This record gives sequence, C-alpha cells and structure tokens, in this order.
Amino acid sequence: MAVFLLLGPEEGEKSEFIKRERNKIRSLYPDTEEYVFFGGDEDGGGISSALSQSSLFSSYRFVVLKHYENVKKTDETYSSLSDFGDNPQDDCTLIVTTTETSSVNLPKSLAILAGKENTIVFWEMFDNEKRRWIREFASKEGYRITEDAIDEILSSVDNNTQEMKNLVGSITNFLKIQKSEDKTITLETIEAYSVRTKGENGYSLFRAIGEGNLEKALLSVSSILLNDSRDIIPALSVLATSFRRLEACIIMQKERKSEKEIFDTVTFVSPYPSRPGAKRNTGVGGREKDLYRKAMRIYTLEDTRRIISLIGRYDTVLKSSSTDLLKLYAENLIYTIIVDKGRETPLSLDPPSLEKNYFKS
Repeated sequence: MAVFLLLGPEEGEKSEFIKRERNKIRSLYPDTEEYVFFGGDEDGGGISSALSQSSLFSSYRFVVLKHYENVKKTDETYSSLSDFGDNPQDDCTLIVTTTETSSVNLPKSLAILAGKENTIVFWEMFDNEKRRWIREFASKEGYRITEDAIDEILSSVDNNTQEMKNLVGSITNFLKIQKSEDKTITLETIEAYSVRTKGENGYSLFRAIGEGNLEKALLSVSSILLNDSRDIIPALSVLATSFRRLEACIIMQKERKSEKEIFDTVTFVSPYPSRPGAKRNTGVGGREKDLYRKAMRIYTLEDTRRIISLIGRYDTVLKSSSTDLLKLYAENLIYTIIVDKGRETPLSLDPPSLEKNYFKS
C-alpha cells in the first residue's frame, strides 16, 4: 500500500512519476486493476468504490485522481479520500495530483498517510532548463532545433514539459509523415506544421482577441467547444498567461523601453503556481511580435489588469459549470474582453448568479 501526493504545476514530471509507479506495480502484480479519475468530473461514487472495495478478479488496485484542485470539501470525493486516509487498504496504491503547491486542502488523514516522503512538489522549469529540455527531446527524436524555433515553441505552450513534449512530438511526427530529409526544426518548420494542422485553441483565441476581432474570437470559441468542451479550460489558462505577458510589455513600453528590448527581455509573474518568487522570461518571439504590437495599441495597462482578473473569475466558474452553459459563459467573457475591455457593465452576465437565474426560468 502506498499514497503519493503530487503537487505543483509541472504536469510532465507528474506523468512520468505515475508511469514509473504503474510499471513498478505491474511488475509485482500483473493482474492489477487501474482506475483514473478527474477532480470535479463525477460525484465521487466511482473513486469511493475503487478505494474501498477489493477486487474479486485482481490482487491489487492502482488508483489515480488527477486535478484535485477541482474537488470541494463538500464533495463525496473529498470524504472518500478522507475515509481512505483513516482506513487504508493493503492492496491499493493511490496517487493524487493537484496544481496547488501545498497539501493543506487535502484531507488531513490522507496527507498524514502520505507523509513528507511521498508528498512531492513538481515546480515549473526555469527558462534555461526549458530550452535544454526541448533540445534534448528533439535530439532523441533525431532532430536539431534552432533557437528561434525554441522561442516559438515556448511562446505557444503553457509552462510545463507535458505541453512541450506534446508539441515537439507532434512536429517531429509531422516531419516523419512528410518523409522530410531535413533533420533541423526551424521557425519555418513550425509555421508549416501550424498551417497543415490548424485547429482552434487558446493561442489562436488570443490571436483573435489581441487583434480585437470579435467575430473571429467567437468562431474560435465555438470551434474549441465543438471539438471538446473541456478544452475551454486550458484555453483560458493560455489567455491568462498571454495577457500577463501583454501587461508586462505595456509596463516596459510606459518605461520608454525600446521595442527590441521589450520583446527580447520581457518578464512576467506566472498567474499559476510556481517556485516562490520565480519569474518567467520567455520574451516575445517569431510571428508573435506583430500580434503583441497590435494588442499593445488596442489594450491599455488598466484594460489588461481588469481582463486578467476577469479571466481568473471565469476560470473558476467554467470549471464548475454544466456543459449547456459553457458556450454562454465563454462567449460572454470574450465579448466583455474585446468590446468592454474587461469592464463588466450592467448588461454583462454575472456568471455566479447567471446559473441560478437560468435554472429558475
């Protein structure tokens, strides 16, 4: 029996940890039953059964709960974890992941059971570490990668190795499918990949918002939701990160820094958990420069700060919203950002009260 609490924002390293533990358990108990649950996705009955009931057909259970940050203390999932902490079972390994950097919101009995040894914080990488990681991953796939291509990748993913791995892996697979003899990934390579595999996501959504194009942004939201309604949550993460970078650019502009200095050296504090005091220094690279030039003309410093706060509030609301209301909330957010520059007018929909009024009607 073992309990692991995997904390922090670095999803790639968490995934690798889970894979190693799964392989270890599989080598000891080949008939292991595996369960994966997601915080906020179900009423808790599933994880309760998986943790409390020994299987009739296998000798061991391997249970993973991801995104615990979406679990409330009033949820059955919380009470199931608390019960397991009080009454652990010998034939079960439980792994809980959360983006939070402390176990304070987890059931106390579970945190005690895991102990300091099995409570691990996975911090995001510093910039030099990220660049080295991308080079090494590309090399394992048989490719070199240029510095401007690395800049483009870092400006196109949220700050964890899982997303970097997904994007670089997709690019190398694209080149293999194309049977390209060129073994160097350049900025042009990434642009060609983007054209051939164009799909709407947080980055294309921010591009439309940065250009002030309401119609294009609303179409982007519809496309994201049509593909997978869950994708709107990581899209909001990208928006928050992009507006943080925009905010930092505008501050430097007000300090009369040159455009080159802004784009080369801009730093900003991540809106998500990070090493205490850490700053992300990714600059603005490649084709993103034209976008940020436009966005810096359209949005003021006050606008960006209102918008960042607004996105944070909607992120919380959307995570707990029914699928039927996601499109309504997301479109209202985009309208408020582009048309009202983050100001919530009396005509704006208020997410918390909207759900209540919707179900009353």
